[in-house]
Amino acid sequence: MKLFLGSILIIVAGFSVNKYVFSSKAYDGVSTVTDIISVYPVNMFDFKKTMEDYAHHLCYKNEATLNTQHITVTECLSQHENKKLECEKKVFRLAPLNLESEVEVLDYSRQYTQCTLPYKYILG
Repeated sequence: MKLFLGSILIIVAGFSVNKYVFSSKAYDGVSTVTDIISVYPVNMFDFKKTMEDYAHHLCYKNEATLNTQHITVTECLSQHENKKLECEKKVFRLAPLNLESEVEVLDYSRQYTQCTLPYKYILG
C-alpha cells in the first residue's frame, strides 16, 4: 500500500515539475514555433523533437480554452502521444532532411499541430 501511494505521489510530482518548471520556462513568450528556431537550415530530427515539446507547451498554455471544450491538459497530452507517430509519418514523410526557411517551418509546424492536437482555438 505504501509503495502504491509513493508511486502515485512521484507521478503527480513529476507532472507538476514538468508543467510548472520545464514546460513554462522553455517557451515563455513563445507565440509560434519560429520564435524558438533562430538558425536555418533546421535539421528534421531536431525539428521533430522541438515540435513534440511545443505540442506539450500548447496543451499547458491553452488550459482554459481546453477546459471550455471539456478537455483536460492530461487528455490533450494523451491525444498528442497517441497521434504522434501516425502524424509524424503523415506530415513528415516527404519532408526534406533540412528545413531551409521560416515558411517551411511554419507550414510543417501547422500541419503537425493540427494533426496531433485537433482542438479548436488552441493558440500558438
